[in-house]
Amino acid sequence: MKVYVTQGHEEGIGLEVFFKTCLFLGSQDLKRITLIAFRQAVHETLLSLELPFEIQDETILLVHKHIHVLWLEEINVSPSFSALEMGMRLAETGGVLFTLPTSKDQFPGQAGHTEYFRHFYRKPDIGMYFSSPLMQALLVTDHVAIKELPDMLTEERLYKSLETFCVSLKSWNWKTERILVAGFNPHAGESGIIGTEDERVKKSIKRIQDKFKIDITGPYPGDTILRERKSPEDVLVFLYHDQGLALFKGISGLIGSNISLGLPYPRFSPDHGTSFSLFGKNSADYRGCQYSLEEALKLLERLEYDGQNSGHKSKSS
Repeated sequence: MKVYVTQGHEEGIGLEVFFKTCLFLGSQDLKRITLIAFRQAVHETLLSLELPFEIQDETILLVHKHIHVLWLEEINVSPSFSALEMGMRLAETGGVLFTLPTSKDQFPGQAGHTEYFRHFYRKPDIGMYFSSPLMQALLVTDHVAIKELPDMLTEERLYKSLETFCVSLKSWNWKTERILVAGFNPHAGESGIIGTEDERVKKSIKRIQDKFKIDITGPYPGDTILRERKSPEDVLVFLYHDQGLALFKGISGLIGSNISLGLPYPRFSPDHGTSFSLFGKNSADYRGCQYSLEEALKLLERLEYDGQNSGHKSKSS
């Protein structure tokens, strides 16, 4: 099993922060990573780093680091989408997908990675989970206009999002503490005075409690939910994009990971964009990529360990 890293936008900072991260990884971790990329994009980025490098048939030598690479030659739609297609195919055979940032116009008819995953796998409940050393957050909806939220946030939509979260993190042995769910309206509806949508939240929480027997509570007012948290490993569930990510990015800064839930494999990405204005300047902050890639490697190790243990159990039973 490997972590398959897709190159991202050829004029973004993705490859730069990836190569900088590789300088801090040990040889055993680097052996578990395969970069999927085009030679020209890699060459341009390595030149900008002003470090000694050598590009070989299956390996990139960067200073004293060996990075395994799968070279692409044909472009379908865009270079970053071509890398994504290959990464998805490889991850489906076993492993973790790690996508470096690209822009939403690089996908055929879909506005970004998550939307494309939902379309390709025909799974509208694929979710967005955000992790950092300081905070864990789940979004029930993401790229949705505010005016559409009251109709979209049905009890079933809330329940399916929470169910996907519970199933995914349990299968990954992902450590969490409590789960706190934000309300939809100010003051979580004030017992129906400011709207009735939060009754749906209560019902979906009850269903999750009954099914998974976990510590999940809410709805909490969005403006005070952070005060209810007792640990960075408490998961805060937000009902829409800016309700959650304003807090997450304000607390975590650039050091965070965007994780897709509900795919046939885990998918990680640094929680930042392409930063086109920094391309080629050797000034991009690599710490978000470093954190995210290290988390992907930790998960890969847990999956390998669980797979070996389940194999031993089945042989002995």
